[in-house]
Amino acid sequence: MSIRSILVSLDGAPDNLQLLRTALDVARGFSAHLDALHVRADSRDIAPMFGEGMSGQMMEEMIASAERAVDADAKAVEALFREAVGVDDFAHWLTLDGREDEIVAWRGRLADLIVTQRSGGEGTPMRELTLNAALFETGRPVLVLPPAYHGGALGRTIAIAWNGTAQAARAVHGAMAFITRATQVHVLTCESTRTKVTAADELADYLKRWGVTAQVHAFPPLEGEVGTAILAEAVKSGADMVVCGAYSHARLMQAVLGGVTTHMMDGAPLPVLFSH
Repeated sequence: MSIRSILVSLDGAPDNLQLLRTALDVARGFSAHLDALHVRADSRDIAPMFGEGMSGQMMEEMIASAERAVDADAKAVEALFREAVGVDDFAHWLTLDGREDEIVAWRGRLADLIVTQRSGGEGTPMRELTLNAALFETGRPVLVLPPAYHGGALGRTIAIAWNGTAQAARAVHGAMAFITRATQVHVLTCESTRTKVTAADELADYLKRWGVTAQVHAFPPLEGEVGTAILAEAVKSGADMVVCGAYSHARLMQAVLGGVTTHMMDGAPLPVLFSH
């Protein structure tokens, strides 16, 4: 199992350079093709926001100004791409018009991996919608980088958050290209009302069939929080990547009660490969 096609969406935020570099490193490591996508927002989308009470001429001027800004952003992001990629021919630049979340959902279904980044205060307002689209509308694994990510080793030491759910199983399957190459693999299972600690040994036995010897970590919740305990154990193990299923329960329930995905999405200090 390997990775042949990777998608990364660049929105023009200051963190795009490191996001692109990471996607390029992953693509080179797997000899994969990389599509670097920039979605040009439709300037007419701002009309409903500001149109009331404005004359037709004022609206036309606003749309023209927005179009110039969109063009400038697209040129700047493409220049960043050209400089980072150089003469490599495995990376392809793609500019499309529309909504970023909708286009990532469509294009992402034909990628083996989608690489993105949490905003952490940077990025456009569309970024969270795009991340959700990648997670829930593509059926593909999504590698999410933390804010202010500085690169470095990725996938040498992998921690798998394992609770035996279908989402966790899909995450392991989607990450197998990384798992089989890793120097160390740690299976992390936090005991809860839904998960027995023996689940970690079951996954370790499965991974042996792939030639992977995993270290098993079974532990109780930390201060009552499963997600907090898993993150702490992942950091303790020296992991540079976490593999995690995304939202095994309704997202509204996750928002109200919290959950492992919420902890990983909001607080993981290292890259997380999610699958839903």
